[in-house]
Amino acid sequence: MDRIRVLCVVPRGLKGRGGIETLFSHVDEQLRSTAGSAIEMDFLASRGDASGVGWLAHFPFALIRHGWLLATRRYDIVHLNTATNASSWRKWVMQSMARLAGAATVVHFHGSAFPKPGDAQRGWVRVLRLVFERADAIIVLGDYWRDFVAHFYHMPPDRFDVVANGVADFAFDAPQPREENAPVRLLFAGNLTEAKGAGVLLQALALLPKDLPQWRATFAGAGDVAAFRDRAISSGLFGQVEFTGWLALETILPLYRQADIVVLPSRNEVLPVCLLEGACAGAALVATSVGSVPDILREGRNGLSVKPDDAEELAHALAQLIENGARREAFRTASRDIYNARFRLETMIEGLQGAYRKALATRR
Repeated sequence: MDRIRVLCVVPRGLKGRGGIETLFSHVDEQLRSTAGSAIEMDFLASRGDASGVGWLAHFPFALIRHGWLLATRRYDIVHLNTATNASSWRKWVMQSMARLAGAATVVHFHGSAFPKPGDAQRGWVRVLRLVFERADAIIVLGDYWRDFVAHFYHMPPDRFDVVANGVADFAFDAPQPREENAPVRLLFAGNLTEAKGAGVLLQALALLPKDLPQWRATFAGAGDVAAFRDRAISSGLFGQVEFTGWLALETILPLYRQADIVVLPSRNEVLPVCLLEGACAGAALVATSVGSVPDILREGRNGLSVKPDDAEELAHALAQLIENGARREAFRTASRDIYNARFRLETMIEGLQGAYRKALATRR
């Protein structure tokens, strides 16, 4: 079979600071390093690095480049990574252009911010439904999201293909043994926002008993780093918590290898890449049981689940793993096994290839 030529639309481009960008940086590296790959993939940024409505300044230029690429390179597939809100409108326009150019469209859904029952139905809700209906294949990240979106839009579940996120194996020898009496290392990798749980994590760290074994926590992510650092100092955490700011992939991966526990107490998630990278590196996981997080965090096997915005429960979970080295090490080994079984990058790319073939076979 000929190689499948794909134009993959990501929000900020491969150098961007988001989970989708990290995910497809892994994919791009894998495809480029694999001789005879069945997929040839180019990338286009749809919104750029601007925050808020700043994407409006970038998007017209993205559309021009999108049209030029469609006219000159003859792609088989346009792969549209989409979420909710404004992302739905952008992908509706780009999908329309792709269809006019004769390319099949695959919609890869990463959103989680749906209106709750009784909330007003904003315009993007209808637009996203249209994007789904016109797609030649739809990818969701887990059974939870297939069932949720199918029910929300009253669509048949078999319209959705489950392809879990995957990350490249950067820790072949994980889990690495730890030196006796070394501080237990915690890692939070994500934007420093309340939605990601950065604030509640700081509260939980301040609640940890003083007689625990030594521990250190690293917050690696963009946001108001100075404000969070001040909060850490005022909470009595000086010397135990550090803030790195945003780190490029090659810089943050060693931090995963050093981490004993990866923590993500988000209010909502789809299938977060940071937990996959933590599992790859052989870290125990502590996170909120939201979205498809239970696919990677198996309660009591490789991690502990907590409720969103519950600093006391989070502190209790962290304290259990900090003080119980045997349980922590068992979780670390199990994380690596779970990663190998389901979340390797090769598995994800096989899933993408299957969705592409389905889209080409069922052109709408």
